[in-house]
Amino acid sequence: MARLVIHGEPVPAGRPRFSNGHAFDPKRSRDYKRFVGQEAKMKYHGPLLRNDPLKVDVKVYRHVQRSVSKVERTRRISGEHRPIVKPDASNYLKLIEDALTGIVWEDDNLITDVSCSKYYSDEPRIEVTVTEA
Repeated sequence: MARLVIHGEPVPAGRPRFSNGHAFDPKRSRDYKRFVGQEAKMKYHGPLLRNDPLKVDVKVYRHVQRSVSKVERTRRISGEHRPIVKPDASNYLKLIEDALTGIVWEDDNLITDVSCSKYYSDEPRIEVTVTEA
């Protein structure tokens, strides 16, 4: 149904902030959500998905930290060692669900099945695959 690749260092959804009784996203999350939405509008040319249950698979590829040894870097790039540090995979997933609402799917309540995985890569990006559940 849809496959998107959003290049650049992934940013997780931040905790909402509250002011005067209103909730709002932190600037970094808000800016990245806008970026993902713009990229999706340029890359996705299919119909707005509605009325069908959706399965969403998100793969998050993060940079390898510079402070690790060459041996550890090789392990991370090969997938032998995966990111087990913050942020949580669910925070990336939430940002993607929100950013693609109204662009790929009508509402994120259509999503019945999800998977989200974190990896290391020299090419940071987020890959989103949407299929019918």
